[in-house]
Formats: sequence, C-alpha cells, structure tokens
Amino acid sequence: SELVSSRTLVGARRCLSGDVGGMRKTLASGYEMPLFSLGTWKAKKGLTQAAVETAIKAGYRNIDTANDYNNEEEIGQAFQNLFNEKIVTRDDIFVQSKLWNSNHRSEHVEADLDQTLKDLQLDYVDMYMIHWPQAAPSYGKQAATRVDGAIADHYSKNPMFPLDDAGYYCADMESHYVETWQKMEELVDKGKVKSIGISNFNKAQIEEVVSVAKHPVSLLQNESHVYLQQKDLIDQCNFRNIVFQSFSSLGSGDTNYASYASPTGTIPLKDPHIASLAEKYKKSPAQIMLRWGIQRGISVVSKSVTPERVLSNFDIWDWELSEEDMKSFDQLNCGWRHLLWGEVSHHPDYPFKDELPYNYVLEKCSNFAPGQGKQD
Repeated sequence: SELVSSRTLVGARRCLSGDVGGMRKTLASGYEMPLFSLGTWKAKKGLTQAAVETAIKAGYRNIDTANDYNNEEEIGQAFQNLFNEKIVTRDDIFVQSKLWNSNHRSEHVEADLDQTLKDLQLDYVDMYMIHWPQAAPSYGKQAATRVDGAIADHYSKNPMFPLDDAGYYCADMESHYVETWQKMEELVDKGKVKSIGISNFNKAQIEEVVSVAKHPVSLLQNESHVYLQQKDLIDQCNFRNIVFQSFSSLGSGDTNYASYASPTGTIPLKDPHIASLAEKYKKSPAQIMLRWGIQRGISVVSKSVTPERVLSNFDIWDWELSEEDMKSFDQLNCGWRHLLWGEVSHHPDYPFKDELPYNYVLEKCSNFAPGQGKQD
C-alpha cells in the first residue's frame, strides 16, 4: 500500500511499500534522483566508509560527497565493497559530488572531477555541482585537490584552502562562475557527469546561470532547515524546474560553524517545538525534521557516522506529519544561517553579503580543516 499521501510531494514518485531508496524525483536532465541523501561533510576519516556501507545496506541510494571533505577515498572503498558483495550495482546508486572553489577556472575544472572519480573509483558521477559561486579560497594558478591538502595553508603549498601572507583566504578575482558552468557542461558531453547543479548560490546568481545554461541546472543544494526554510528560493527552483536540496537539514547540530548564535537561543535539534512534535509522534527530533523536509517536496541531505542514527534518520517513510503540524513549522523560520563563512566575503561572487552584520570586517581563517568534523 502507499505510505505517503499524494498531497505531500509535487512531482515526486511516491514511495511504495518495499521501494528501496525512498521517494525520487526526475531531474530536468531526465535522470531520476532519490530525494534522501547521506551527507559526508564533516564525516571523519576512519568512520566514513562504515557509515556509507551501513547506509546503502539500509536502503539509502543517494550519497553526497565532495573532494574537499577529504574522505572520498573511503567512500570509494565502501562502493567497491558493496559492489563486490553484490549489495548494489553502480546503476543502483546516485552519487553527487562538487567542484571546489580553488578550481573554478576552466582549465582546472576537469582536474577536480578526475581526482574525485579516482578517489570514488567510478567512471562518472550522477550529479556534479559548483560548490560555491565565489572562487575563494583560491589562488587561481593551478588546480588544488585533496592530494594537495584539504586544509588551509599558505598559497605557496597549493592547498585547497590557500591563505595569503597575512592569514586571510586568497581570492581569485579573475574567475566567475558562468565560465565555470560552461566547462561543467563539457563534462556532461564527455560522459563523466550525468547531471550538473549548483550549491550556495543566491537568487540572482541562479538566474544568471539559468540564462546561459545549455545543459539544465538540475539541482540547487543550499543550507536549509527549520530555522532557515528558504521558501522564496524553493519557489524559484520549482519555477525553474530545479530540484532544491537542503544541506545541514538538522541545523548541523553541535558541529555547526555558526559565527552568530541562533536568535531562538538554541539549535534545531534542541528546539522545544520540535521536541513536542517528537513526543507526539513518538519519533526523534531528527526524524521529525527530515520528514518535514520530505513533505515539503524537497531533497534532504542528512549526515551521521553513528550507525544507529544512520538507520533511524532513514526511518521516515511509513508515517507523515499532519497538515496542521506542517503549518506549525512556520513559527520557527527565523532566518538563521549557520554557514555564513564571512571569511570569503571579499570575493565579488560571495552569495550572502546581505546577511553579513553591519560594518562587518573581514576575518582571517580560523578553521584549518573546514570539511572535517567530530563524530556525531
């Protein structure tokens, strides 16, 4: 029997009993994408492989990665183990990765993807996104990938997060994301990428890419959770036939990089309204928020390396939130963005200038391994 009512998802294929991977949507590119993705940002090396294997065996079919997370090698090994054990085939899984900021110049784009493909031990990825619109941190002189160092260091060492002599992030002011996008389209033509998308872009930047795109913008991945609901951005994506995908779907918990505390005085996982709904439905706060995201009709990325949480986060398909309770989330939409990353705001393509505090002064790098976090 159907487990999800038709009103909950516009344009999504409804999840049927025993339907592995959960709900799916057809992208503008024509390919089908599972809406629920295992995130690997801030997943520590040594824990990521087991998390991916646990997730796939539990029914996940979408894995979100990036070269700068410094763990794609482990994910690649997980894939090989799963293929060898005949748990899944390559065609069964949807793998999405991202082009890092240091490689926006057209001559550096393919090198970034090639390192990802080598690490993942794959011939292609299903989705490839421009990770951020701004070419910062970037030195711009040569490609920088995981093997060069997924850390912040002096630009002379060619790391992925290059710093100038004073300790500020370098910015490649001669690079703009439209030229980057056009190079990404060539990767589709070569068969190395099935679909392409963007991440952390604002509304005007989305429109600029859409206006020049020969291959459709199929996905927008941006921070979104109950405190940052992105309603206008989701409407824009629906209008442009772009699937919206949330990262930090749980507000990023205690591993968030927030420069400014939430105006609620807490984080989404500890919010009292979420707690009351969790009690009402006999679910965890994480399950409540992930179910809310899916019922909004968007794609969600949820990261954990703890096996029990990997399993419980995905256990959201045989129940739903009432219409009244869905509406109650409106009261939480306070506009709190945890990943503002003002340290790269000196680049003209930085997307969130209107969210920086008045009289914001550029800060030096303070996190020297930005993609790597503690266990959760």
